[in-house]
Amino acid sequence: MKSDQLTKWTVTLVLVGITSLVGNRVKAQSNSSFTTQAIPSVSLQISEQLTTNLIFPQAIKSVDRGNREIMVQRANSVENILQVKAETSEMNNSNLTVITSDGKFYSFKVSYSANPQQLNLTVIPGSKKPAAEFPKGTSNEVAVLETAQKVAVKNRQIKPIRQRKYMTGLSLTGIYIEEDLLYFQIRLENQTNITYDVEQFRFFIRDNRKDKRTAVQELEQIPIQILGNTAQIPAQSTQTIVVALPKFTIPDQKHLGIELMEQQGGRHLKIKVKNNHIIQAAVVE
Repeated sequence: MKSDQLTKWTVTLVLVGITSLVGNRVKAQSNSSFTTQAIPSVSLQISEQLTTNLIFPQAIKSVDRGNREIMVQRANSVENILQVKAETSEMNNSNLTVITSDGKFYSFKVSYSANPQQLNLTVIPGSKKPAAEFPKGTSNEVAVLETAQKVAVKNRQIKPIRQRKYMTGLSLTGIYIEEDLLYFQIRLENQTNITYDVEQFRFFIRDNRKDKRTAVQELEQIPIQILGNTAQIPAQSTQTIVVALPKFTIPDQKHLGIELMEQQGGRHLKIKVKNNHIIQAAVVE
């Protein structure tokens, strides 16, 4: 009898302990101050030979690629069209994230296809509530353009960071700051008799070293304003353009890459800008 009673007491204690543990977990969950809701990703096919155009309802503010095999750029002279291509036919599956000026968040699962089913896609918001908030008091477009025009005519402010190849050149000659924007003064050269048609002109923050065993993460920097012709560098010409970007600094072991790629050509140019150059940005006067 004593043995049976001891067994009953043991079982009772175990059941009480389990009930208490489950109750505490339920109570902890019910006291949570927030909940999460999944935002679905939309499948997107891209090719290295065909350009996919994503047409958003508002201006594009931010773009992030899962890896560098996805090439993106905002269409010339517009703010709401993102052009996407694959760097190679061996591109790994990845993702693409876009945030627009109204705070809407868009997520894409990107895969390679030699012949994408759709090339031109209108992006329709799935939620009326913004997912992102931007700082208040940012400069208006007219003020940004006026500042860019001032920067365009200034003399060289830094020792040029440049790359020259095949008698063409990309040079960063000045970095300026006004309010919450950085202005990059850039010189484009083409000393050949062959017009340089631009495939991509982009800015991205990337790791200094590329480890083949890990995926390379790049953070695309989308310009607020571009002053000058970035669609073409005419033969036998030199021109200065100004690019305005939201202010930033660069983490350790990373750099700002500025890349110019020729359409159907091989005169690709790229320069690396370090954090010490960014933090010495001059005030626009």
